[in-house]
Amino acid sequence: MRRTTLPVSHWPVRKFLMWLVLACLMPGVLGATGLFVYQYRQGRAQQEENTIQTARAMVHAVDNHLLRTQAVAQTLSVSDALIKHDFAAFHQQARQAVMLSGLGTNVVLRDSAGQQILNTAQEFGTPLQAQAAPDQVREVFATGSPTISQVFIGPVLKRPIMSVDVPVIIDGKISYALGVGILPQHFNMLLKTQGLPSNWVAAVIDSNGTIAGRTHSPEQLVGRKASATLLQAMTASREGSLNANTQDNIPVRSFYSVSPLTNWRVAIGIPRNVIQGALLRTLSLLAIGVAALFSLSLILARFMSQRIAHSFSALTTPAVALGNGHAVPVPKLHVREAAEVTSAIGRAANLLQERASELAEAHRLAKFGTWYWDLATGEVRASEALREVYGRDVPSFPEMRGTVLSVESWERIKLASEEAIQTGKGYNLEIQVNHGNGQTIWVNARAEPVQIGKEVVGLRGMIQDITERKQADQLLRESEEKLRNAALHDILTGLPNRALVMDYCERLLAAAKRGHSGGALLFIDLDRFKQINDLYGHETGDQVLQEVGKRLIACTRQEDLVGRLGGDEFIIVLPHADCARHRAAIVAQHVVASINQPVIIDTLELSVSASIGISYFMEHSGTVSALIHNADLAMYQAKLLGRANYQFYTPELDRQAEQVLSVEMRLRKALKNGAMQLHYQPVIDLKNGKLIGAEALVRLMDDGPAIGPDRFIPIAESAGLIGQLGEWVAIEACRQHAAWQREGMHLVIAINVSPLQFRQRAFAERLGGIIADTGMDPTCLEIEVTESAVMENIDEAVAILNKIKSLGVKVALDDFGTGYSSLSSLTSLPLDKLKVDQSFVRRIERDPACRTVTEAIIGLGRSLRLNVHGEGIESENAMLYLEAHGCNQAQGYWFSRPLPPAEFARWYYEQWGANSNASWERVRRIWAPRN
Repeated sequence: MRRTTLPVSHWPVRKFLMWLVLACLMPGVLGATGLFVYQYRQGRAQQEENTIQTARAMVHAVDNHLLRTQAVAQTLSVSDALIKHDFAAFHQQARQAVMLSGLGTNVVLRDSAGQQILNTAQEFGTPLQAQAAPDQVREVFATGSPTISQVFIGPVLKRPIMSVDVPVIIDGKISYALGVGILPQHFNMLLKTQGLPSNWVAAVIDSNGTIAGRTHSPEQLVGRKASATLLQAMTASREGSLNANTQDNIPVRSFYSVSPLTNWRVAIGIPRNVIQGALLRTLSLLAIGVAALFSLSLILARFMSQRIAHSFSALTTPAVALGNGHAVPVPKLHVREAAEVTSAIGRAANLLQERASELAEAHRLAKFGTWYWDLATGEVRASEALREVYGRDVPSFPEMRGTVLSVESWERIKLASEEAIQTGKGYNLEIQVNHGNGQTIWVNARAEPVQIGKEVVGLRGMIQDITERKQADQLLRESEEKLRNAALHDILTGLPNRALVMDYCERLLAAAKRGHSGGALLFIDLDRFKQINDLYGHETGDQVLQEVGKRLIACTRQEDLVGRLGGDEFIIVLPHADCARHRAAIVAQHVVASINQPVIIDTLELSVSASIGISYFMEHSGTVSALIHNADLAMYQAKLLGRANYQFYTPELDRQAEQVLSVEMRLRKALKNGAMQLHYQPVIDLKNGKLIGAEALVRLMDDGPAIGPDRFIPIAESAGLIGQLGEWVAIEACRQHAAWQREGMHLVIAINVSPLQFRQRAFAERLGGIIADTGMDPTCLEIEVTESAVMENIDEAVAILNKIKSLGVKVALDDFGTGYSSLSSLTSLPLDKLKVDQSFVRRIERDPACRTVTEAIIGLGRSLRLNVHGEGIESENAMLYLEAHGCNQAQGYWFSRPLPPAEFARWYYEQWGANSNASWERVRRIWAPRN
C-alpha cells in the first residue's frame, strides 16, 4: 500500500472568488468597449454623412440664391425702360427690384466696352469711374449667356463682391450687360440661417476657390483663397471630408460639397477638439462606469468570499472529526451547499459509526482482526477484534516469539516480512498461534507494505481465525477418502467394485508387461441365484451375496483381489500366477466347494453354486476388457457343462462366440427377409387315436447351414430377438390355422412362448390383438410356457396366465419335471395341460427312474384334472406305456416328424380324410416306425 501526499493549493477561496468575479466581468467590459467603439464609428460615419448632406443642402441654397438673382437680372434685362433707353426710370426700377428681392446689393449696366452706364449703388447721374470691362462682361457679350462672376473688389463699394450678369438684347443685339452685385453678407446670412453649432466653421467658396462667405471672421477672410488642401480635395471629388486647418489656423474636420450647376462650393469645418472631446467624454463615462462596476463587484465579491471562505473553513472541523471517527459538530454556515455538505458529513459520520459497529461485529463473528506495524517505532497497533482472536493483548513483534507465535510461526512471519519490506510485495500465510486459553489455533495472516514514495514505512495486515475451516478441511479430506473408498467398493459386500477392479487390473497388466510376469483372472457367476431373489426377496438375496463375498475372500490369499462386478458376478484376480495353472485351478476348486455349501439365512437353508471361467495374462490377453471377456466366455462354457464347475479359456470359445454372432446375424436377416418358417408336428389323442392338434415349431430356412431351434432360440434370447421372433410365430400360426379352418381342417395349434417373451409388458394384450387381426378362433390356440418361466415370479405369472385364459386360449406347462416348481405353486396356476418332458419319455423303456417320474407326473395331472401330454415318443412301446398309465395325448417322431404347412395338410388328408373313425389298431399299423 502506497501513501501519497496530495498537492495543496496556496490560493485561498477568497482569491479564487475575486478572480472569478473579474473573469465574469471581463467579458462584459470587453463587450461594452467593443460596443462603444462600434457605436462611435457608426456615429462618426453618420455625422460625416449628415454633415456632407448639410453641405450639399447649403450648396443648393447658394445655387438657389444665385439662380434667383440671375432670374431678377434677366427680368430687369427686358424692362421697357431699358429698351427705351430710359436709364433714369430703369435706375429707379432696378433699385426698387433689388430692394424688394433682397437678393443683391446693386445693379450695374455696362456697355460692350465695360463702361458703367448706371450703378444703383450711386444716384442716377453721378459720374461713374471708367474701368476696363470685367471678365464676366466680356463673357456675356462673347457668349450671349448669363455668367456668375468670381469674388472681386467692387470699384464703387471698394469691398469684395460678386455679380450675376445677363445680356440685354435690344433689336436682336446684345446692347448691354446687366449685372446684379451680391455682397458677402448675403452668403454670411445664408450660412447663419442653417443653424450650425457656433463652434462649427462654414464657408461659401466660389468656383475659383475664393471665400465668398464665412461664419467666422468674414471681414478678414472673405475674398481670400481657401486652403490649398481643401481646394485640392474639392478638385478631386465633389463631396467628401478631410482633416485640414482653417485660414485662422483652427484644426478641423472639413466636409464639403461642390455644386454641379455653378461649381460653387460649401465647406463645413468641425473643430477636431470638439470631436475628440466627445470621444473623451464618452470614454471617461465608460471608464467611470467600469471602475464603479469593478469596485462594486469587488466589494460584493469580498463580502461573499468571506462568507463562502468561512463556510469552507468551517468544513474542516467536521472533516477532521469524521476522519478521526469522532462525533461531527455542525457549525452555522451561510452557504446552503456547504451546509448540505456538513449535513452529509454528519450523516456519513453516523453511517460510518454504524458501519464501524457492524464491521467490528462482523470481524468478531468472522474472527477477523487488523493490525499495523510501524517499522520506525516497532509498535504494533491492533484492533480490538484481533485481541479477541488471540485471546490476549498483542505485544510488539519481537515479544511475540515463543508467546503469541510459536518459534516456527515467528520465523516464517519474520522472513515473509523482511521479503515484503525489500520487494514491496505482501504475503499470505497460514500459521499456528498460541491462544490465550492455552489452545493452539490456525490463522490466516496477510500483509501489505505501506509506502511513502518508494520507502516502506510499515506493514498493514489482517489476521483471521481459520481453525474451524482447517478442521472442516480435515473432515472433508476424510469424507473424500471415504467417498473415494465408497466409489471404488461395492456398498453391499464391501468388495472392490468394477472401477477398482479395472484400475487394479490395468496396473497389474502394466507391471506384467514390464516384468514379463503373468497372472490369472477368475470370472464367477452364481447359479440359481435369481430363484432365491424371486422366492425369498432381495433382502435375502443380498445376505446370500454378502456370504458369498466372505467365502471368496476365505478362498484367496491377502495379495489376491476379490471384487464384485454387479448382480451375482464376482472377480478374483491372482497376480503372479504365471503359467502354472495349478494354483488357479486349486482356487477355483476351493471356490466351487465353498459356494456349494448351504447358506443359512435365519431359518432358511439355501443352496447356490458357482460357474467359473478362468483366463490368463499375458497368455490370453494384454487388455483388461479382453481378459474379462475371455473369462466370461469360459464361465458360460462351465454353465453349458452343467454348472458348479470351472473352465479355462481356449481360443475355441472365441470361435464359438463367432458362431453365435454369425447365427445372430442370420436370425436378424431372416426375420427381415421372411426366411423363417413354421413346421407342424401332429398331436394324437391316445384314447381314440385321432389327430387333435399340432405343435408349431419354428425353423430357420435361409441359405446357410441348417441349425435347429435348440441352437438358435437361446441365441435369439441373448440377442434380444426373441420378442420379435415369438410375435412372428404367433401371427404366422394364427394365420395358418385360420386358412386351414376355412379348408375344413379342425385342430388345435400349440405355440411355444419364450420366458423372456412371456414376461414382456402387455404380452397378453398383444396376443389378443393378433388373434383378432387374423380371425382365428381363440379356443383352437394353445400357449406352451416352460416351468422356469412361470416359477420366476408366481404372482406375475398367474396374472398373465389369467389374462390369456380370459381370451379363450388354452395354457400348457411345457418341460414339466425339469424345474423346481412346488406342488402349492402348481395348484395356483390356471393350466389346461401338463407336458411330460421328452427327456423322461425317451428313457421310459430302459430307465426305471424315468418311468417313476413319468407315472408321478401323469398321476399329478389326473389329480389336478389336467390333460397330460407326452412328447418325444419314438417307439410303440413308449406310446403303449403312456396310454396304459393314463396319458391323454402323445407327440413324437413315431407319429410324424414336424412337417411344413403344405406337407402337413397333404398328410392330414391322406391319413385322416377318408376314414376319420379309424380304430387305434389301424393307427398303430399306419404309424409303424420308419427308418
